[in-house]
Amino acid sequence: MAQRIGEERNDFNLEFGPTNVEVQAVSTAVELGDAGEALDLAEGVDAGGLSAERQARLLMDVGRAHAQRRRAGEALDALLRAEALAPDVVRNHLGVRGVVRDLMMTAGRGASAELRGLAERSDAMG
Repeated sequence: MAQRIGEERNDFNLEFGPTNVEVQAVSTAVELGDAGEALDLAEGVDAGGLSAERQARLLMDVGRAHAQRRRAGEALDALLRAEALAPDVVRNHLGVRGVVRDLMMTAGRGASAELRGLAERSDAMG
């Protein structure tokens, strides 16, 4: 259906189109634990035409995929970029909280100020 529409649409405040389908494919790969597939798919997505919330969701999934690959720096970077776009979406997402909690536990006392701040803002340790 997205290919038939051929463009991004936001009828009734419901974003849909080819790019949104790609974003959902990234999300599905992350949920299935296929971080490599998620990162490969995300590389080809230009979400610049989507809402800030959709762009943030893509970045959250990219961050989660990096975390699955044990790439803490890349995970944190993606999550912070997502938070800059849509703070409430990021801070209230259970998957993000789990990733941030894991990153904090792995980093221990060496956790960066940025990671500690995100953990506090998202109530990841509470």
